Amino acid sequence: MTTKKQIEANKQNALVSTGPLTAEGKALVSQNAVKHGIFAKDLIITTGDGKEDAQEYKELLDGLILSLNPSGQMECLLVEKIAVDYWRLRRVLRFETGSIRKQLDTAINDYYGKTDYFGNKEHKTNKEINKEMASCRTCSDTPRLAELKQAKRKNRYAEEVTVKISSLPAEDDWDKVIKYEKAVQRSILQNLALLKRLQSMR
Repeated sequence: MTTKKQIEANKQNALVSTGPLTAEGKALVSQNAVKHGIFAKDLIITTGDGKEDAQEYKELLDGLILSLNPSGQMECLLVEKIAVDYWRLRRVLRFETGSIRKQLDTAINDYYGKTDYFGNKEHKTNKEINKEMASCRTCSDTPRLAELKQAKRKNRYAEEVTVKISSLPAEDDWDKVIKYEKAVQRSILQNLALLKRLQSMR
C-alpha cells in the first residue's frame, strides 16, 4: 500500500517535468519528428552513382518549417511531404539535364564519327587537327595549315549548332519530365492547401 509519504514524493516528482511547458516549447517538440525527417531515410540516395546530400535535404526541410510554421504532428508531416516533393522536383531537373547532356554527346560523337563511302572519317577532331598543324609548322606547309585552320572553324560552328538544336531532352524523356513534374507540382499544391486549412482551424 502506498504511504502518505510516497504520495507526497510522487507529487513533487511530477512537478519536475522533463517536457516543454510553454506553447513555444510544445510547438518545437511537435516538430522533432519532421526535423529528423520521417521520410528521409527512404528518400535520400546515400551510396553509389547519383548519391545525394542528406544535409541539403535537411536545409530544405528546415527552411520550409521556418516558412510554413507547422504545429502538431499532422501539420509537420504535411510540411515534410512538401519537402519530399520539392526534392523530387530537383531530381526531375537532374534527369532533364542528363537527358540533354546525352543528346549533346551523341550528336557531337555522331559528327566526328561520320565516315564516307570508303570508311574514312569526314571530320577530324580538334586534337587530331592540332597534332597535324604542329607537323605542318615544322615543314612549313602553309596551304595545308590554312586548310586545318578552316577545319577547326568548321568544327566550332558544328558544335555550336549542335548545342542549339540539342538543348531539349529527347521526345520520350521530355514526356516523362512533363508528366512527372505536373504530378509533383499538383501534390505540392494539394498539401499546401490542406496545411493552410488545418492552420485556419487552430
